[in-house]
Amino acid sequence: MNKHYLFRGCLIPTRLPFLEKASIMALERMGFEFDLLPDATCCMEPIGLRSMALDTWKVIAARMLAVAEADGRDVVTLCNGCFMSLKEAAYLLSKEDERDEVNQILAEIGMKYNGTTNVKHLLEVVVEIGEDRLRSMVTSPLEGMRVAIHPGCHLVRPSSVLGVENPFSPESLLSVTEWLGAEVVYAQDWPGCCGGGLTGVNENVSSGILRETVEEFKLMGANYIVTPCPFCFIQFDLKQKEGLPVIYLGELLALALGASTEDIGIKHHRMRLDL
Repeated sequence: MNKHYLFRGCLIPTRLPFLEKASIMALERMGFEFDLLPDATCCMEPIGLRSMALDTWKVIAARMLAVAEADGRDVVTLCNGCFMSLKEAAYLLSKEDERDEVNQILAEIGMKYNGTTNVKHLLEVVVEIGEDRLRSMVTSPLEGMRVAIHPGCHLVRPSSVLGVENPFSPESLLSVTEWLGAEVVYAQDWPGCCGGGLTGVNENVSSGILRETVEEFKLMGANYIVTPCPFCFIQFDLKQKEGLPVIYLGELLALALGASTEDIGIKHHRMRLDL
């Protein structure tokens, strides 16, 4: 029996299903065994919903972590926001008093969370596979791609809780992109924000942050942006006006592992990609 459940979240299945298809294709081609997390709900994303109902967030996250725990599985996410939400919940629920409070509510549906579920991001799965093994799987090296990498805020901060890597000069996304044959021409020492968190709050500031970020990428000679975050993907694909196309991590993996642009639905990007 495999040891992982895949949590797809809400944003990818409902608005970006082609990213889900590409990611699943990539995981399968890497030989990563998984099942979909059963009875999954929204993670209560970390910017808006969680801030309005902290107790509800803890219970919702604990229930899904308990589902995985009962089957002896870890949880793998495709979304930075889902990763942060579930990872922070697992961190909080490692404290016995917090866990006891939540378990009183879970008991009403016959469930209990013991605090043993590990939460991973797709990027961590790829890093664990390792450079030599991943390079050996590449059938279509991504030569000619000059990439600016954008990890996104919720993958690296708060670093003491998420534990992916150092938030200053993070290396995982850079390394994986190079293992797949692309050239990384720019990686920010302190990864910036795409401006997405301010969408609906202050559109002028949100657009300004996005514009400055993309202009910086173009100045460094990038012809693509790579991100592991679907929310950042939406910002770069739908809202920027500088004309620099974006590729989600799962798409990048699938292409390097031999999938065609038709296989993964590149045509569904709003901004044209010449691949």
